[in-house]
Amino acid sequence: MDRDRLVEVGVGLISSFGAKALSLTSVARHAGVARATAYRMFGGRDALVSAILQHELGLIADKMGEWGADEPDIAKRVHLRAVESLRYIREHAALQYVLTREPEEIVRALIPTRGSNEPTLIDLIVDATLPEIRDDEAALLYPDPRGAVELMIRVAYSCMLVPDGHLTDDQIADLTARAVVQNPDAATIR
Repeated sequence: MDRDRLVEVGVGLISSFGAKALSLTSVARHAGVARATAYRMFGGRDALVSAILQHELGLIADKMGEWGADEPDIAKRVHLRAVESLRYIREHAALQYVLTREPEEIVRALIPTRGSNEPTLIDLIVDATLPEIRDDEAALLYPDPRGAVELMIRVAYSCMLVPDGHLTDDQIADLTARAVVQNPDAATIR
């Protein structure tokens, strides 16, 4: 049994029982391995949670690279990524379980604690997905690639936390693309 398999079992357990119920013992039991094996691989629950987070960040980074990869128009590429991100959030079983039954877990990850230098979930997602932004796209992102990606992620998380609203996903994606993609012929300062 490898770490990746235990991480996948952990994500499955979160999908069924929530983040609060996650433990190395439950992961080991559901994976069919000895509890000592899980502890040897992770050392503790925090390391397991960190491994799950890194796994999920890798998945979303891969998806960001895939979504719109063949789209030459930058605004359309950003629009597609925004729509697909919202769909991904809505279809992610573990995330939906935590959102509907343990929202404080998500909020805690989004809001920095006073005096903490730990990155927020938004910072981690920006760091993971920023390398997927190609040079042609980066040149047109406002105010800069990092700021544009951060805004897109903040919009996605606001939609995730407050899912019902007047705007459709397509309209949200359109507004997001309009906010972060500069017209290549426009002045550099808006």
